[in-house]
Amino acid sequence: MAIALYTLMTDLKKAKRWTGVHTLIVASRYGHDKVVKMLLAKFNPDLEQEGTVKFDGYVIEGASALWCAACAEQLALTEDLDIVKYLTYHNANIHIANKYNNTCLMIASYKGHLDVVSFLLENGANPNEKALCGATALHFAAECGYVDVVRELLKYNAKFSVKRWLPELTKEERIEALELLGASYANDKENYDLVKAYKYMHMSMELRYEDPDNPIKKNLIPPVPAYENWVECQTLYELEAIQGNNNSLHMEALTIRERILGTQNPEVPHPVIYRGAVFADNARFDRRVADGKERII
Repeated sequence: MAIALYTLMTDLKKAKRWTGVHTLIVASRYGHDKVVKMLLAKFNPDLEQEGTVKFDGYVIEGASALWCAACAEQLALTEDLDIVKYLTYHNANIHIANKYNNTCLMIASYKGHLDVVSFLLENGANPNEKALCGATALHFAAECGYVDVVRELLKYNAKFSVKRWLPELTKEERIEALELLGASYANDKENYDLVKAYKYMHMSMELRYEDPDNPIKKNLIPPVPAYENWVECQTLYELEAIQGNNNSLHMEALTIRERILGTQNPEVPHPVIYRGAVFADNARFDRRVADGKERII
């Protein structure tokens, strides 16, 4: 596989259409050490470039190749440190964190990769660095019950902080967080709950009108045919009027997610796919096709 990939990458590089970055991240993510070594030896990719990957069902933004290698599932089976060591010895920055300030040490601790944790600590990783949620590598290891990892972190003076720091949120950010929470309950296969969906949408709208003289209005997006050209509720009165209408709440939720997350966010299509599947189960094939054409393809 590595030889075939090398030939392809060489052709693309000659055509000036390839930088090697995302290929390196993917190879590191899946533990393909031969591919990683070939890419570094022949193409000199930027080791600090970040990408978007999926781990344990979550979309992770801002992940470097080293971060992916520290998290790779293959380590749980083989304890193979080749990729982590190889990237580090080629000057990959062990301190680079993802979008949520989760470091390589944190993800290795969370996954219980003791050898990776030890290697990173030996090479200067900070055991007391905090993620945006306030957790440290020690928190993650303790939460998952990895006693050996906890011991190793304590050897390097990892501190347990009882008070976890939480970022200061603006009022607009709190409103959008509540809106997203409600919208997620409305179109999530595993956690579908329309009562909770309405509850959090209503809470967010109350916050928007906390100061009646200066309400915080939504920046509405253009109507989307796949969402029945739905226009979001702008007032408590409008929202309360659709409380008993399941379809309206579904469309409200889908529109909220697209407004806040944007059309390019990889999390946006999942609820749309779920809603399309529900329509198909109910023989609403006209709606299923519309959803597919407008938002999936």
